[in-house]
Amino acid sequence: MRQKPILKIEKMLLTLALPAILMSGCAPGSQQAVSPPGPAPVRAPATQVVLLPDPDGKVGVLEVSNRGGKQTLRQAWQATESVSMDRAPGEAALLGEEEVRRIFREALEAEPAPPVTFILYFRTNSTDLSEESLVLLNKAMAAIRDRKSTDIIVSGHTDAVAPIGYNRRLSLRRAQAVADALVKKGVDRRDIQITSHGEGNPLVPTPDEVPEPRNRRVEITVR
Repeated sequence: MRQKPILKIEKMLLTLALPAILMSGCAPGSQQAVSPPGPAPVRAPATQVVLLPDPDGKVGVLEVSNRGGKQTLRQAWQATESVSMDRAPGEAALLGEEEVRRIFREALEAEPAPPVTFILYFRTNSTDLSEESLVLLNKAMAAIRDRKSTDIIVSGHTDAVAPIGYNRRLSLRRAQAVADALVKKGVDRRDIQITSHGEGNPLVPTPDEVPEPRNRRVEITVR
């Protein structure tokens, strides 16, 4: 069964080769008439496509196709080249991480860093952070400053103790408390998006009325 190709554009690196200009000349001293020059023939630019791994090391499958055919990339740092829409992409070749980083250094340096998530935990039935999470809140703030982030998501959660409606309100209060703490540390409130999940998205699934400290949390995602 053919695997579904990954279509994430950010996982493709494209580079255009400089066109090679073909010029004709005549022998020195010749007296032949010269007509006005026309446009010089050029070789079609080559497009190179490289499959990169995800930040966690996972690798998908990328299918590169045109009118002439297709080529499938299945390994990290594998590449193919296309010189014409009417010719199938070339055979897949493994460039290796070092070579890809050398060739595409500027493109890779310009690529935004992947999002980072911090998980903060709370005491039972409260908006009070645990001692460890107070330290982690400062680390989240440092990441926001380092990245100069203006895209921050604060998501509130609860465990399955208490009614659903109450947990929705509690998870919202927890997310708002963390957002307020970030604002006090200098984050622009307009850069924060707050979401509330109640008990509906647990890290550790449990039956109703079973306390689970890891589900009493707020996740801060910094992009």
